[in-house]
Amino acid sequence: MKVFIDYKENLHFIASTRTFKMELDEPKSFHGTNLGPSAMEYLLISIGGCLGTSFVYCLQKKKVKIEDLSLEIEGIMKHSGENKLLRLIQVNVDIQYKINEKYSQKLEACLKAFQEYCVVTNSIIYNFPILVNYIDRKNK
Repeated sequence: MKVFIDYKENLHFIASTRTFKMELDEPKSFHGTNLGPSAMEYLLISIGGCLGTSFVYCLQKKKVKIEDLSLEIEGIMKHSGENKLLRLIQVNVDIQYKINEKYSQKLEACLKAFQEYCVVTNSIIYNFPILVNYIDRKNK
């Protein structure tokens, strides 16, 4: 799986994967031009999207009909560490759902199990390595 990100100007980038293109920018309050979500917002979207997908997949496997479902993901940021750099220190996820009571046992099973299948949150929890390579494109 690969994602490509191309710089445009200021703090604006275009990300692409498969057949999709997405704007990436910072809000004006962070010196961007507000042309798209920030990298941190995409991280929160990824967390919520993965948890939502895992939850729905579990319910679908158990043939539970979902009447309503939404997620609200809040990232708590704080200046921390020796250099007081801005860091994400906590993520709160509210999953609001409406499911017929006749499915309550199946729902309980999914509520207990679905999180272990979310690749994004488990990757964050278990501290995956990020290897950065620098490649100078010299003008020839």
